[in-house]
Amino acid sequence: MRPRVLTGAVSACFAFILAANTAHADLPVCTPAPAPELKAAAKADTHAIAPLAAPAALSRPVQMCFDAPAAERACLAPRKPCNRDLEIANIAWKYFQNNYQPATGMTNAADKYPSAAMWDLGSALGATLAARHFGIIDQKDFDDRVVTLLATLSTMKLYRDEAPNKAYNTATATMTDYNNKPSDGIGFSALDIARLASFFNVLACLYPKHEPAARGVLGRWKFDRIVHDGQMWGTLVDPASKKESVVQEGRLGYEQYGGKMFAVLGFDQHVSSNYRNPHASTVSIYDVPVSVDDRDPRKFGAYNYVVTESYALDAMEFGADVHNATLIRNIFEVQKRRWQHTGIVTAVSEDNVDRSPHFLYNTIYAAGSAWNTITDAGVDYDTLKSVSTKAAFSLVSLFPTDSYAPKLLDTVSSAYDKDRGWYSGVYEAGLGYNKITTANTNGIILEALLFKAFGPLNAACKRCDLGLKYTPSPKRPEAPSCPPSQTVASAK
Repeated sequence: MRPRVLTGAVSACFAFILAANTAHADLPVCTPAPAPELKAAAKADTHAIAPLAAPAALSRPVQMCFDAPAAERACLAPRKPCNRDLEIANIAWKYFQNNYQPATGMTNAADKYPSAAMWDLGSALGATLAARHFGIIDQKDFDDRVVTLLATLSTMKLYRDEAPNKAYNTATATMTDYNNKPSDGIGFSALDIARLASFFNVLACLYPKHEPAARGVLGRWKFDRIVHDGQMWGTLVDPASKKESVVQEGRLGYEQYGGKMFAVLGFDQHVSSNYRNPHASTVSIYDVPVSVDDRDPRKFGAYNYVVTESYALDAMEFGADVHNATLIRNIFEVQKRRWQHTGIVTAVSEDNVDRSPHFLYNTIYAAGSAWNTITDAGVDYDTLKSVSTKAAFSLVSLFPTDSYAPKLLDTVSSAYDKDRGWYSGVYEAGLGYNKITTANTNGIILEALLFKAFGPLNAACKRCDLGLKYTPSPKRPEAPSCPPSQTVASAK
């Protein structure tokens, strides 16, 4: 991991850092007070708060409490949630109640559709940790879900016996293509693996008894082609020819999020984890400098999407530092300014949509233009611009005292079905709610609440010397490689 001025920076300095106007500002260093008795308690699995009486979801707007994330405190002593946050959590958990597969421990990525990627399983694991912490489920239910999932991940078939396939049938844990049809494998994604590994680390931190099993899952995977040369890599398989292509994964934002997690595991990620890598550039939108990736999609085969999600996940899991604090603040500020200039409440991200084409990137910047809404092929869908529910909750969790926070929450506060969970968003053009419910939307909402309780999750675990005890295996010299002519790019 690149040098950090604030090693494992957490919430005591978070508001100050995000308010900094320059990445070169002189920033305070957070120094936690030692509390060995709390650290010992965490290792004994007794960190969790007592089960809380969670109010039933009501048919009315639901808003978060406007309080800052947990101040920095020694070793996982969380803030108690307010009743409104518990209402939000209970609505989000409905999705996971409805879409959990007890035979495999997996969770459907979208409502009632038995398919998922490792990214979705990471979001579901984060949601399960939040549900336990908030007392929505008891320890027995939590352990049953975790043990079943880890057992499945320890035994399921891998893509070419190397790494998790990009998609699985959640009911059977068998490899599929993107249409959920049985497959010999369609490739692996380093970014998806990084998301799951991030919550493996939080799991091992909060519940150390599950650390050996989580570490054992990672031990099955061969990382030679997943991470090397300081970057993340994935593979694609052509459906017709079955020919495999190796792809460099990640663009500015998602690249750093995934790279930081692989660095936590001990891999060299000097390119991917660095926001100041050679591909970083800047555009001005409403006089706000926004960082963009300058890799040309015509050359590299993938669009570069600037969205809320990657920066919010980085902040909520790894914290703010001298390199990313201003970038995160500007992601918030530019969306606030669009609202100020147009009157349109803005919180954009990638999302499933409840109509064709079923998945869109609502962006701050993509394909050379601000506020583009496009598919992964670059097809314009400006009429389906939406406020992303997960983006709104994430931004409010990061900037709860800003004057824009109440506007964001008011826009999405009724975007839910009490029996299904939070919708993915609200369309800008008067088309109503984007009523699809997903593991990623509801998982990130629960993650935002967990962030409010603990501060940046992996940063808090690092401060307490808790988490995965994984050591990368020596690189295998016979690892296959791909000629440059086959190497293309993949953006999350």
